[in-house]
Amino acid sequence: MQAFFANPQASAVTPDPVRLQDLPPQAQRAIGAYLDDPGDADAAPEWTEEDVVHLHWRLLLELRRLPDPETPLEEKLDTLAWALTDPSLDGQPFSFANCLRVVGTSPMSPTPYFGLIQVDEIRAWLRHNSRKWINATIARYPDWIQALIRAQPDWVARQLARNPQWLNEQIKARRAAQQDDLFAACGDIQPSQVPS
Repeated sequence: MQAFFANPQASAVTPDPVRLQDLPPQAQRAIGAYLDDPGDADAAPEWTEEDVVHLHWRLLLELRRLPDPETPLEEKLDTLAWALTDPSLDGQPFSFANCLRVVGTSPMSPTPYFGLIQVDEIRAWLRHNSRKWINATIARYPDWIQALIRAQPDWVARQLARNPQWLNEQIKARRAAQQDDLFAACGDIQPSQVPS
């Protein structure tokens, strides 16, 4: 697992969760055809096994963004929620456990073969490191946002789930309000007090 996180900047990971151009050509064509005519249910895109394996791989690549302090808090929370979800959902398509199984055992995987691994051990490792990763991102915010997140983490998480830009909007609104106050304070200055 350490090797997976060793150098995220050298990977093909971008801020976009999944980029169309990163998928195999046949998957790109299938998605393009579906987007051109989504109403035709009979013409659903045909996915090869390789396409499906690559989609599982792209989901797992999101884990590489967790240690990066620049990764938005909402993205980290979303990725951790996916990886640490209820184990009863592990059999669902594109679940964290299923992605590990598909990528680890498929001969079409873009990674070297690593076989079946203990999902619970990976989850324990993620839990162990998640506080450090989240704190690194929180430390980038103004003090008042840090205090809000620490005082009401569940409420902040709900706001971010509804609107991933919520924190940025709060910061922008506060800066605008502070700037308005600055100009209001200028109104208290008498013309005779203005230096010439």
